[in-house]
Amino acid sequence: MKRFIIVIPIMIIVALVATSVLSKSYSDVPLQTRILIISIGTLLSGVISYFLFQDDVDRISPKKKK
Repeated sequence: MKRFIIVIPIMIIVALVATSVLSKSYSDVPLQTRILIISIGTLLSGVISYFLFQDDVDRISPKKKK
């Protein structure tokens, strides 16, 4: 559940940037195709970030006590 705190904002940022770039530079692409590109890019970035930001709490070695 903690991973979604990072995944959801990443997906929102990707969607906003993709919308901006596609509307400015590629305005001749049909709207349905732009929406498809934005949604696939957003979902792909969410899946990738979900697996990359794993909880590594169990793998961290404990601090040495002095």
